[in-house]
Amino acid sequence: MKLAFVGLGNMGLPMARNLVKAGYEVYGLNRSRGKEEAFAAAGGKIGRTLQELAEQVDVIMTCLPMPADVERVYLGSGGIIPSGRRGLILIDFSTVYPELNRKIAAAAQEAGMDFLDAPVSGGTVGAEQGTLSVMVGGAQPVFERVRPIFEAVGSNIYHVGEVGSGTVVKLLNQLMVGIHTEAASEAMNLADRMGLSKEVVHEILSKSFAQSRIYDRHYTLFVKQEQFAPGFALNLLHKDMSLVQQMAEETGMPLPIGAITERLLRHANLAGYGDKDMSGMYAYLREQGTELAKRKYYAVLLPMKDEEKSRTYRAQHLAFLEEQRNLGRLFANGKFTDGWGGLVIYIARNEDEVRTWVEQDPYIVEGARGYEIHEWDLVKGHVY
Repeated sequence: MKLAFVGLGNMGLPMARNLVKAGYEVYGLNRSRGKEEAFAAAGGKIGRTLQELAEQVDVIMTCLPMPADVERVYLGSGGIIPSGRRGLILIDFSTVYPELNRKIAAAAQEAGMDFLDAPVSGGTVGAEQGTLSVMVGGAQPVFERVRPIFEAVGSNIYHVGEVGSGTVVKLLNQLMVGIHTEAASEAMNLADRMGLSKEVVHEILSKSFAQSRIYDRHYTLFVKQEQFAPGFALNLLHKDMSLVQQMAEETGMPLPIGAITERLLRHANLAGYGDKDMSGMYAYLREQGTELAKRKYYAVLLPMKDEEKSRTYRAQHLAFLEEQRNLGRLFANGKFTDGWGGLVIYIARNEDEVRTWVEQDPYIVEGARGYEIHEWDLVKGHVY
């Protein structure tokens, strides 16, 4: 069986190497040449384009950082499905959202291909050691045909159900990883403030109900060593928590702690911690956590000026707000149902900073809306 592996990053490269060790003929493809050369040094094959691989191999696997990357590689011009042959099996190890899994699976079926979503958990250590947990969604017969591939990269292999179900389980995993990361980071910082030894605290809590694999990972591999080079980058955890929020909103399920954790990760990302390991949340709270207290909320009223322009530039306006949300600047937004206009609430250091952002909004640039900025006091109550 001839295989291809697209995306030789921190997770993909060791996974692809393990497939070579298992005796498979594996072609690797990555955006950076250095990763491909590292794979070739481990016995992998390189030098083929995505289109050539889609025409020649039996199974193509992908492990890519962002949903947009996954959609482009599978469905874009010159992508796997437009270029591939009938009978090709597609396996995506990336963490995306279930609807994208189903979209790719439908296109694959129409093209005579089979698709499995198979996100993994276990981090770079699990990827190196071949002990990953693999959560697979898709047709059972297809899963059984490629089970040996999964067994080469993981030791805990699960067929969850239909396409997208593997991703649902992975996102539940990431919800708990995100919350545990924040909890462990806060606890370690509080221990610091109280003058306690983190070593002693870790020893005690590791033998108590507070023990968790995330706490153990973050402390022993990163915090204790005072180094935060990414095993799993904080910006990727934020991406996953955003996908969790999207899934929860679509099902009408509130996630109070999940929503707060996603927002805190967004703040850390904005503060420049995105390319550090997710355990860098500890360093963020320690070194820049006080910045959160300095940030204020600003309500921006967007009264209607031109309804036609508002309709014309609505998509650009929403795209702009999504960008602000991804940068950690946006707290909330929405429109008034009586047609008066809209409201956007930003998080910023001062009004001048907010004004700079607002004046880049397509609604303002094109004259569709006016704007007023008011500092907003968020009153924090209790939920019973």
